[in-house]
Amino acid sequence: MKKIAITGGIATGKTTLLNILKDLGFKTFSCDQVVKKLYQREDVQKRAKELLGEDVFSLTKPDLLKILKLITEDDAKRKKLEEILHPLVKAELNRFLKECEEKGEKVVFVEVPLLFEVNWDKEFDEVWVVWCSEATQEKRILERGETAPYLLKLKTKQIPIEKKAKLAHKTFSSEKPISTLKKEVLNALKN
Repeated sequence: MKKIAITGGIATGKTTLLNILKDLGFKTFSCDQVVKKLYQREDVQKRAKELLGEDVFSLTKPDLLKILKLITEDDAKRKKLEEILHPLVKAELNRFLKECEEKGEKVVFVEVPLLFEVNWDKEFDEVWVVWCSEATQEKRILERGETAPYLLKLKTKQIPIEKKAKLAHKTFSSEKPISTLKKEVLNALKN
């Protein structure tokens, strides 16, 4: 089974590419979606509250704005939160890959935003990077409302998109129409 990782930066189009692949019938996995599900677990909530404070959850829902604010202002807390979440994400990913292998899937796609930052790139047969210009990326981030200042700050803590693109097997620009992006994906799949 061929495992292809999809990565990029904040708001560069990773989810768009993943959705195109899902629409084409491929099995896909999103680390971001898994993190959202993990925040629903009591054990994760307990550990997150111990680390970040009781008020990061209202009832059982995470206050993502508060979490984002705390992790962009305190690198030590961000790293500790990653130490809580990343092994759990990896366990879910391994479960997904095992299931796909057992079902005889030929190719699977996994969206990993911090692929290079956490050194997971070696676990994949190929890496596809989705990129856009910095101006487009910042415009998209600013459209995300009150989370924008924290996302812009978080962006500076990640490997620059140009460097990620140089490490990729294939790159895709998300500044093109979705129909063009889909054609490029289909061409990449043929090869």
